[in-house]
Amino acid sequence: MNCEAMELEQQARFDSLVRQLERSPQRTKTNYQIHVAALAAIGYGYIAIVCLGLLSSLWLLKWSIEVAQQQPMAAINANALLAHPDRLWLGFGLVLTVAIAFFWTKAPILTDLEIDRSEFPELFETIDELSQQLNAPKIHRVIVNYEHNAAVSQVPHFGWRENCHNYLILGLPLLQSLTPAQFRATLAHELEHLSNNDSSFMGYILRVGRMWEQLTADRNLFVFQWFFRWYEPVIKAYSFISVRDREYAADASAKRMTSSEIAASDLIQTYIYQYYLQECFSRQLDRQARECETPPPDVVTQMLAALRQPLDPKTAQVWLGLILGQATDTDDTHPCLSDRLAAMGYPTPKLWTPQPILETAAEHFFGDRLADLAAELDVQWYEQRKAVWLIQHRHARAQREYLITLNRDSQTAPLTLGAATVRADLTTELDGELLALPLWQAILDRDPNCALANYQVGKAIVNRGHHSGCPYLERAISLDPDLVVASCEELYRFHIFQGNLSATEIYLEWRQHHLHKQWRSKLERNIKDTDRFVPHDLEASLITEICQKLARHPAIDRAYLVCKPMQIFQDRPLYILSLKLVKNRELDLDRLQANLELESEICDRLRIELNFIRRLVIAMFDSERSVFTDERELKLIGNIQKIPDARIF
Repeated sequence: MNCEAMELEQQARFDSLVRQLERSPQRTKTNYQIHVAALAAIGYGYIAIVCLGLLSSLWLLKWSIEVAQQQPMAAINANALLAHPDRLWLGFGLVLTVAIAFFWTKAPILTDLEIDRSEFPELFETIDELSQQLNAPKIHRVIVNYEHNAAVSQVPHFGWRENCHNYLILGLPLLQSLTPAQFRATLAHELEHLSNNDSSFMGYILRVGRMWEQLTADRNLFVFQWFFRWYEPVIKAYSFISVRDREYAADASAKRMTSSEIAASDLIQTYIYQYYLQECFSRQLDRQARECETPPPDVVTQMLAALRQPLDPKTAQVWLGLILGQATDTDDTHPCLSDRLAAMGYPTPKLWTPQPILETAAEHFFGDRLADLAAELDVQWYEQRKAVWLIQHRHARAQREYLITLNRDSQTAPLTLGAATVRADLTTELDGELLALPLWQAILDRDPNCALANYQVGKAIVNRGHHSGCPYLERAISLDPDLVVASCEELYRFHIFQGNLSATEIYLEWRQHHLHKQWRSKLERNIKDTDRFVPHDLEASLITEICQKLARHPAIDRAYLVCKPMQIFQDRPLYILSLKLVKNRELDLDRLQANLELESEICDRLRIELNFIRRLVIAMFDSERSVFTDERELKLIGNIQKIPDARIF
C-alpha cells in the first residue's frame, strides 16, 4: 500500500482514521470486511454513475439534434426514443466498453524463477502439508527470487476470483538466513493469508485503489479528483487496518504450526538479517559501484555466502535494539516487531545472540541445486540492476571529478564555507570518514553551528570508541531535525558497545519520535502543481555563487529559484531550482534521448556542486519536448515563473 501517494492533508486524515478504527470497540472481522467491501463498491459505483451519466448525456444530445432536424419540437415525444433501437443498443455498448476499460486493472506479471515439484519434492510436501492443516487453497506455482522476503499472490484470470492462480514467492536469501524449522513458521504465516481468502479479498480492495490511481493520474479529470480526495484516505484507512489484522492472524498461525519460540525466533532472525543486508551488504555493493562501471555477475551468490557468515553479537544487539525501538505506525501495514512478539505472547528479548545455523532452509530444501538456482538469479539480478548500477557509477565519477576540482582550488585560495562543506561531504562518501575528519574539524573552527560538521565529527570520534564525540552528536540533534535519527542511532550504538545500557533508552525515544515526523516531512517535500511557492530568501552572494555554477553548463538557457514553505519543519524550507535548456531545432528520437541524458547529467552535477544538503529539488522543464510535457508539469512551471524575482539566470 503506497501511503506516500497521498498529499500531506490526506495523510493527516488517513492517520486520524487509522487511529480511530484501531480503537473502535465494535470492530469485528465480519462487520469490518462488510464495511471495506461496501467502500470498494462505492468507488466502483461512482465511476459507473459518471460513465453512465456522461454517455447518456452524449446520446441524448445526439438524439435531440436528430429529432429536431426531422420534426418540430412540439411533436417530440417518448416514442421517438424507440425510433432507432440500433442506436440505443450502440449506446449501451459504449457504456459497457468504457466501464470495462475503467474497471480493468492489470494483474502483476511475475517474471521470477519458477521451480518444479519433481525437482524439490520435500519443499512441495511441506507446502502441501501446511496448506492442508491451514485449510488453504492449492498453491499452483512456487517462485524463487533474490529478495529477502516471502509472499503469496493471487493472479486473477480475466478478473474473476474463481480463476485465480495462487503463487508462493520465496526469496532465496530469506531461506538462507533461516533454519528449516523457522522457515516452516514463515511458510505457515504466508499460507494463512490464503486460508482466510485474505489475498483474494485484499486483492479486490487493492485493485480498486490501483484503478483510482489510474483515473486520477490526469488531474484534468476533475469529476474524479474531488471525489478521490475524500475517498482515498477512507478506503486506504479501512483496508490498512484489515491488512494489519491479517498480519497478526498470520503470526498466530505460524505459532500454532510450530511453537512460540520458533515463530518468535523466525521473526527476530528475519528482521536482523534484513537489517544486515541493508546496512552491510548493500553498502558494500554501493562502494563497488563507485569503482566499477558494471556490476559483478554473481551478486546473489555473494549474498548467500555472506548470509552464512556469523554476525558480530554486539552489532546484532545494536540492530535488534533499533528494530525493537520502532513503534507500529501508519507508514507500514506490518506491525512493529515488539508488537508482533507481544501478540504471540513472547516476551521482548533484552539480549539476543545469533546462533550458528548448521543447515539453512535453502541448503535443506534445495541441496546441490542451490548453487544452480543462485547462478540463474545472478543473471536476473544483473539484467535488472545494471542500468541503476551505471547511474550510480556515473554519479560517483561526477563526484570524484568535482572533488578533484575542489582540492585543486583549495591549494590556491581558501574555499568558501559552502564549497568546503561540499568538499568534506564528498571526501566522506568517496574516501571514508577518517580522511574527511580534518576537513570537518576545519569547518567547525569556522562555524561551530554547522550541524552536518558536528554530526560527522561526532560520528568519527565515537566510532573510535571515544566518549568525547557524544557532545558533537547531541549538538547536531539540536541544530538539524534531519540529523536526529542518524545521530541517535550513532549514540545508541556507542553506548551499547560501551556496555552502558541505561543511557540508551533516551536515544531510542528521540529516534522513534522523529521517525514519523521525518517520514511525513519527506512526503511534504514531494513537489506538486497544487503547492504554494514563495520568493526565495537566499542572500545575494549565494545567488551569485549559484549563477556562477550554472554558467559552467552552456546548455542551461534560464533558471528559476523559489521556495516551498514547510509545515513539519517550518525552519527548513525546500528550494526548487527550475531549469530550461537551450532549445534545439531538431526534434527526433535520437535527439530526445540525448537531451534526456544531458538533463540527467546536469541535474546530477548541480546536486553535487550546490550546497543545499537534501533541501533542493532540481526540475527541468520544456527543453524541446513540449508536445510530451504533462499538463501538471506545465501548471507547475507556470506557478514557479509567476513568483516575483524567481528568475535568477
